[in-house]
Amino acid sequence: MRVLIVGASGFIGSHLLKGLKGKHSLFAVSRKKVEGAPSFSFSDLTYAFKSVKPEVVVNCVGILREEGGNTFKKAHVEVVRELVKLSKGSSVKKFVQISALGVEKRKSQYQKTKWEGEKLVKSSRIPYLILRPSIVLGKGQKLYEDLKKLSKFLPILVAPKMKVQPVKVEEVVKAVEKGIKCQLQGVVPLCGEEVITMKELFKRVLTELKVNRAVIEVPKPLLFPVALLGLFGFSLDQYKMVEDNTCREEKVGGAL
Repeated sequence: MRVLIVGASGFIGSHLLKGLKGKHSLFAVSRKKVEGAPSFSFSDLTYAFKSVKPEVVVNCVGILREEGGNTFKKAHVEVVRELVKLSKGSSVKKFVQISALGVEKRKSQYQKTKWEGEKLVKSSRIPYLILRPSIVLGKGQKLYEDLKKLSKFLPILVAPKMKVQPVKVEEVVKAVEKGIKCQLQGVVPLCGEEVITMKELFKRVLTELKVNRAVIEVPKPLLFPVALLGLFGFSLDQYKMVEDNTCREEKVGGAL
């Protein structure tokens, strides 16, 4: 299958390139050149579709905070709208969208725009798979980078009081592969086997990083001043998403 991976230089996209290598003809769209597949820039999307004629499009584009002109709406809505338009005019047989667990709650701009992107895919009339993973763990994941940086100048780390159900990035790759093979479709929540607190997750990541730091759990209201001031990279939009994020609470609309 000719598979076009959009957002291929990101965390999940880069793992997809490695995990799907040798199984399909891979092509990449990204902000920077990637290894392992012919690459196109976002400004060359139309040319990419005309030259590649992809049978499957996998959209991994996603941001956790807005920076400069890179807004949630641009990344999560406008990119999807363009991809859907080009897919409908091309040979695309399957559209795989990487979304996020809990987007249906629409409390934050991140969730609202991800939800809007999902709606565009659902209404496209192209067979689709929308994956909603909980926190995805693996090499290159931002949580590892953030905790490594913070631990350099903070003797104690603060974790929001909430439960999560982390999933390994390798499981996301497997789910995408099933989508390509039409073994998986509709809207699918994706979680690991274990529900843990964010505090426990922080401690496990620190152990992997071989960093010894105390971690304390803090109720959501106490984090508001931190979010209001934007301290430690924690935004008001992220503050709105501080609540349990597990597949047990997920309500899914769509065929599984």
